[in-house]
Amino acid sequence: MNSGLKIFKSQKGTVAVLMAFAMVFLAGFTALVTDAGLIFMNQGRLENGLDSAVLAGAQELPANPQLALDMAQQYAELNGMQEGEADFAVSSDYCSISGSAHRRVGMLFARVLGVDQANVRATARAQISPIASVNGIAPFGVLDYEYNFGDVVVLKEGAGDNFYAGWFGALSLGGTGASVYLHNVRYGYGGQVKIGDVIQIEAGNMSGPTKKGIEYRINQCQHTPSCSICGYLDGCPRIIIIPIINIEEIGSGGHVVSVRVLGFGAFLVDQYVGNGNKNEIQGSFIRYVIPGTGSESAGDFGLYEAKLSE
Repeated sequence: MNSGLKIFKSQKGTVAVLMAFAMVFLAGFTALVTDAGLIFMNQGRLENGLDSAVLAGAQELPANPQLALDMAQQYAELNGMQEGEADFAVSSDYCSISGSAHRRVGMLFARVLGVDQANVRATARAQISPIASVNGIAPFGVLDYEYNFGDVVVLKEGAGDNFYAGWFGALSLGGTGASVYLHNVRYGYGGQVKIGDVIQIEAGNMSGPTKKGIEYRINQCQHTPSCSICGYLDGCPRIIIIPIINIEEIGSGGHVVSVRVLGFGAFLVDQYVGNGNKNEIQGSFIRYVIPGTGSESAGDFGLYEAKLSE
């Protein structure tokens, strides 16, 4: 009888010791899981914030490298990064921006194990590439030549100024005729166009639809001050995407039949000048970043996509 009681007491003591070890193990495991989750959460926030920051900065490349750095820093702060946590740099060719971030995360339960903090790091890089295919182009073609960004360019010629008989620079996108053309001037062609595509020209001056479409776009710019080559807002209706082209086929009588797309540019419409058939669109090409499909091998005409590269 006494012997059984001793065994029972001995087992109770063993269970108590095991429970003590189990509680210590459970406390350590809880500390590990909680603090690991804290590290993981901060790592994700740092990576996501840095990705957003370099993508925002890339929108200003290659024309404004300092503004690209400023925008990246601004977006980093908007994403919860504190001063000194993130650093950014623009590449020597102004075609990419990279960022690195470092954060010290204070531990909670792991302090009992002598671990007060953990270091979390992240890196990101965004680069721009010339657009190779895009949706929403305007129905105008500009022949490939060397132009300077900001120079005044005539987008569509008036009567008597055209180089090719019967063609004034208009393109047929998704169909022919004044109504289709007017829709494309106002809103851009809804289909995708890529480098190498052959496009039929839109014959005739198309002065009436051109005037209506361009004036619609100009009137949609309600920005103050009005957008200009010195400063414009992203997405302004006066910024239109233009295919850069060469002549693909000339028919009988020297009439242009079709053109081939070499690349794409962004054109800021300034004004519609002239009356009747003596009319033209004036503006300037700008460097601009849009959603689209880019390619480093595509011709660089100032229109880019921005994407994360690491």
